[in-house]
Amino acid sequence: MPATSIDSFFACTLIVIVVVVSMAATTKIVAPYMNSLQDLNEEEYLRKIVEHTIVSSGSPVNWGQNQSVTPEAFGLAKDGSLGYELDVDKVSRLNTQNTYALNYLEMYEALRLEKVALRFAFSQIMNVSITLNSNETVGESTTYSFSISVSRDQAPVATSLQCYVVANDFVNDTSSSTSSNGEGAVEVEIPNSSNGTALLIVFARASYDDRVTAQGVYAFGHLSSDPSPNNTFLNLSPLNNTLQVDPNFSETSLETGYEFSYGYESTLTSTSNETYAIPSFLDSSPKVLAVTGWNGSTFFIEWVTYPQVPLEMGADFENTECFSFSYLITIDRVFYRLNVRCGGPSL
Repeated sequence: MPATSIDSFFACTLIVIVVVVSMAATTKIVAPYMNSLQDLNEEEYLRKIVEHTIVSSGSPVNWGQNQSVTPEAFGLAKDGSLGYELDVDKVSRLNTQNTYALNYLEMYEALRLEKVALRFAFSQIMNVSITLNSNETVGESTTYSFSISVSRDQAPVATSLQCYVVANDFVNDTSSSTSSNGEGAVEVEIPNSSNGTALLIVFARASYDDRVTAQGVYAFGHLSSDPSPNNTFLNLSPLNNTLQVDPNFSETSLETGYEFSYGYESTLTSTSNETYAIPSFLDSSPKVLAVTGWNGSTFFIEWVTYPQVPLEMGADFENTECFSFSYLITIDRVFYRLNVRCGGPSL
């Protein structure tokens, strides 16, 4: 072989080796970015799916109000809303304690998605904590002292407080506030003749925006033993401005229904033996609905919020990788938090 041919062969071989090594090095450098880009595309794809469920009203657009209707297409937005404004009844139908709640299969089929799972978690924008400190009986009444703590994202919040106490044939209200450290105090006086279960209902509102309003409920025994857990005697299901009451025992009898918000209180009008009409209040506030009654010789008060928040509903992502998306949404002119966990085809 001529010398020039040998030189050309080795030169070509050297060029090939350099190109191969360069490609291998480039692949190692670029691969992580390619994977990150793939993850980013998947995350954005799933984000669009989640946001569609928030801004879409679904089909039919009023499926939340029709307790017997399963949506053909899933969407939580209030019909005709702008931004992240959700429908109070669509959200309430995600709460498993509501008689008219969707099950996950019904929701999944209405989402019209394959290999994509969702979990919705709604919570109040502020946390209202209530602690009973002491009680004192003088004459024909007993005074109870409570401490109230309000926080947002674990930081204290100064708020105005509107409080209601409900007992046997007794309702009263009082106002208070929390300081800059998020702490406040409330005293309520109850006649001794109204012994049995009692409720303290607290609404906290931030001074900078009426939509930043949250509620807390504390049940206690007034001159009696501690009450049974909520939902022991009744299952309360608010929907379409109607409260459906389902007694858990045949010997249960109902007495009075109430509705409370930050600025209003009202006695509910019974439309049948186990149904009450819910008035529409004008203020920006969660609603607390309470029903009193007797189970044999035991007096009780059961309660529910409208919308039924907090709640969680959807797929179980425990010990599973998923994407998490958080939103500030409004329901009936009140801010709430919504977190949606979402798993895609490759998760």
